[in-house]
Amino acid sequence: MIEMNYQDPVARRVKHDYSLKLKDHITPICGSDISDTRLYQSTFTKFTPRYQIEENALFLPFSESYHIPANGFMEHLGYDKHLNPILIADHYKPVLKGYKDHNQLPVYPFKRNLPSLRLTGNHYYMGLLNPHYGHFFLESLTRFWLAMKKPNLLEVDTKFVFHVYKNFSLESENRFFSSNLTEYLNALGIRRENIIFVRKPTTFERIIVPETTVSISDGNCYFADESKHVCSHLNGLLSRNHHSKQGQCRKVYITRKLLNNPVQGRAIENESEVEHYFRDIGFDIVAPETLTQSEVQSILSDTTFIAGTPGSGLLNSFFIPHHATTLGLTCLPATIYNPGLNHQINANLISGHKSLAYFASDELTKVEKDSIKWKVDIDKLDEKLTTHL
Repeated sequence: MIEMNYQDPVARRVKHDYSLKLKDHITPICGSDISDTRLYQSTFTKFTPRYQIEENALFLPFSESYHIPANGFMEHLGYDKHLNPILIADHYKPVLKGYKDHNQLPVYPFKRNLPSLRLTGNHYYMGLLNPHYGHFFLESLTRFWLAMKKPNLLEVDTKFVFHVYKNFSLESENRFFSSNLTEYLNALGIRRENIIFVRKPTTFERIIVPETTVSISDGNCYFADESKHVCSHLNGLLSRNHHSKQGQCRKVYITRKLLNNPVQGRAIENESEVEHYFRDIGFDIVAPETLTQSEVQSILSDTTFIAGTPGSGLLNSFFIPHHATTLGLTCLPATIYNPGLNHQINANLISGHKSLAYFASDELTKVEKDSIKWKVDIDKLDEKLTTHL
């Protein structure tokens, strides 16, 4: 059998700076063998984002409810006035080997279906709004990089444009705007009244299109420095009016004990015991969902060591404005079912953070049909972690 030479579609598009192997930038403190994990084969790529300013550009609704369409193909999201695809407007999503490639040609039947809505004025594209916390700040908010770099591009009445999933109903919209996520938008000066969701084919008189600065996947991931700049900027805006430890070194453990239906493999069976251990060695126990984003950012401003199971909670490390250490607590089966540790290492590389990982031993891990149950060996963790604190 001849093996095809695979290259994901994002690799062909971005302005590549350099790539690194993830396996060379993580320290498994319990010495686990990660050679059979996707992490071992994956790469981090740093790239330089670009932007375009288009007149009379056509944007189509996002046509799928999933990250990767079932057929492996995705039509482009934006087209210039000549109906050429605006490639940097696309929702970059590298796909695993075995999926079909994203379509590189427009598939929209332009001659038969004309845009039903035309909007005048100045617009700024913010990408696909995924109301999931981690995806929202990584894939949507970080497109604000261009507004920070070239603020003169914005006008007083500039509207911010988001794509949304098909199932993002008015109820979903109201729920989103009543959530803590709007603290981030408000900090950037983006209000509900100057947000436009693309729900039907729409032509924009003028639209500024910044390339995404983050492209995350189960496999390879792509980050630009500008993504970190936006998150550090948000940390400064949201934390300035809250009490902090005034320069002290804060260690934080992110608990998931209060979450309902956590992603498979991200729940620790002896979470209370783990909390107790970290509290005893000087960590603050933080449940982000019980705090405002301003309170979370205040804590992160002083954090030098952050631990937890890989996922959106631990990815708050992306907002830490200085170099820090992260510790992902997981088990090997969980790295097969979800890419949380992958994402964490990629975010750490662009942030300058150090990546540590604890993998539960086989005897403390049980894989069932619809769940992964595992525990942390407190004694073993304590023995291995001491030298890294």
